[in-house]
Amino acid sequence: MGLFDWLRKREEATPGAEAVAPQLVREATDYLVRQTDPRLALCARHYERLAPGIEATIRHIVTGVRSLPEPCDAHPEHWASSPELAAFFVSADDLTTAFSRSEPLQRLFDDNPVLDVAYATLATTLIERKGLGMAMEGEILRRDVVQTSVSFTNPRVQLVASEPDELRRAIAYRMFEELAMVALERIEALRSERKQLSDDRALLQTRLQMLHGHGTGFDVQHVEDADGLQARMEENTRALAAAGAGVDALERELDVVIGVLQSSADLVTIHQRTMRLTAMNLLVEGQSSEAVREIRFGCAHAERIRPLTRAVLLVRYPRSGMRKVTMSFAEASRLPI
Repeated sequence: MGLFDWLRKREEATPGAEAVAPQLVREATDYLVRQTDPRLALCARHYERLAPGIEATIRHIVTGVRSLPEPCDAHPEHWASSPELAAFFVSADDLTTAFSRSEPLQRLFDDNPVLDVAYATLATTLIERKGLGMAMEGEILRRDVVQTSVSFTNPRVQLVASEPDELRRAIAYRMFEELAMVALERIEALRSERKQLSDDRALLQTRLQMLHGHGTGFDVQHVEDADGLQARMEENTRALAAAGAGVDALERELDVVIGVLQSSADLVTIHQRTMRLTAMNLLVEGQSSEAVREIRFGCAHAERIRPLTRAVLLVRYPRSGMRKVTMSFAEASRLPI
């Protein structure tokens, strides 16, 4: 995980303002090429073309990671007193189960017998739904009030570390990895489009050959317009050129990666978010007669073909909070056979 080792120097210049080391840019470029298509290295001046976007992306990632709140104490005993933990979990038992089932956390404690506390990311699926409900306004109970319910589901503890700075480097690495996934998805979509256009072209060519040879099958009364077919062929040729055909295919795919890097601030983001929630996890935006708790967490988003959004907490979790957990019948039934 050497890509983001420089995050150790957190006390230096304003986040995003310091220069990115050339060696880091080189390592990140090589990693991105390996993750998308190693053949991109065959493109002329690929490093020089990728480097500016790589440098800007690294600054963006580091700024986002540094904006996250400090790790909170996730000891099960603190569930009721922690607004974030109480919002994320229904009970202290649910919290304990989520951490105890984390294989990365189990391995970290097993590999470090003297480690008493681990640092980890708790990631959940963030769902916000608008609906109608009841609310008190003074002493009046009003119905059909528009409300937003917030839920944190599918908790996962995947990134773990023995030190907080090490955890932040792991988050930065994961964000860069996610950006590589976005680029790979777009390259695969381009290749799929290119293949479809090639298949369409083969069919159009066959149809033209048949038409020129007066081959119309049984439908002798409806001979297809040769000019119409030729126009579709020309349109197909333009589309193939735009998608990159033949020797231009790799160049077009490199352009896709460059475009992803230039838009990284919109495609893969992580930032601090603050919410005010009731005990029932209803979003409060103004005054409320109910008790309200304010929570702060990281909000991570990746603009994939199917966009991903996760609520993220940085936490400290003790070895003493781990317990052996068994799998329920319902969970076992969902395992692939």
